[in-house]
Amino acid sequence: MSEVKPAGKRLLLVAACALVDTDRRVLLAQRPEGKQLAGLWEFPGGKVEPGETPEECLVRELHEELGIETEVPCLA
Repeated sequence: MSEVKPAGKRLLLVAACALVDTDRRVLLAQRPEGKQLAGLWEFPGGKVEPGETPEECLVRELHEELGIETEVPCLA
């Protein structure tokens, strides 16, 4: 199935994840000041870079934003 996008519009692919521990607590991150929607809460994630899979994006973003080290197989 192909996606139709309006002329002049670019598709922005993002990935996010819900990290839930054994006590069923969910990790959320607060958007920093100076960014759009600052102060609101969000699931960790970010923009998928060219040549990157959504899973690879999550591994990178978790490390960059939160210092969390993980691997693609752990994201299933």
